[in-house]
Amino acid sequence: MVQKRSLDLDKVIAKAIEIINNDGLEAATMPNLAKALGVRSQSLYHYVSGRNQLLSLVGASRIRALHQKLVDNLIGLSGQEAVIRFADIVRDFVLKDPALSALLYHVNEYSTSDAITKEIENIFALGEKINLKTCASLSNHAIVGAVLGYVFLDKASAFDFESDQEANDNYHEMVLRLVQPVAI
Repeated sequence: MVQKRSLDLDKVIAKAIEIINNDGLEAATMPNLAKALGVRSQSLYHYVSGRNQLLSLVGASRIRALHQKLVDNLIGLSGQEAVIRFADIVRDFVLKDPALSALLYHVNEYSTSDAITKEIENIFALGEKINLKTCASLSNHAIVGAVLGYVFLDKASAFDFESDQEANDNYHEMVLRLVQPVAI
């Protein structure tokens, strides 16, 4: 009797996330994923066209989880409190999510039509709803670049001499200056 497999796209993505979290982004290959799922590599192509699409879908999945966490935690907040909470959630999520942080390093490799790019746009749209970018603030590009740059330096332990409180205070000050610039 032939065993029926119950593989689907969600299981493929979940296993890819597990591989990235445990072994790093470079280990997320189609052969490694197939082996971990107990299927032949060719079977994966029923769900994704290749590694690039797989990684885009993994990133989109993680960003959707971040988006939901933001929505759940920002309800009823506004102003500076909402901005700080938004920034803290993004920072903490990316710091604690190896798959997402690894994929964000390579976000430039995806086109505007890829799933990961569309989910990033949803995060931007949510930021607009809480007025993360006001008329006096810098562009989204500058804000996102500063936040991700800060997170990547956190991950690299580049500023180990700062206490957690100092790092948080400096991060909050940076975010607030970007969204509400101070006259020089």
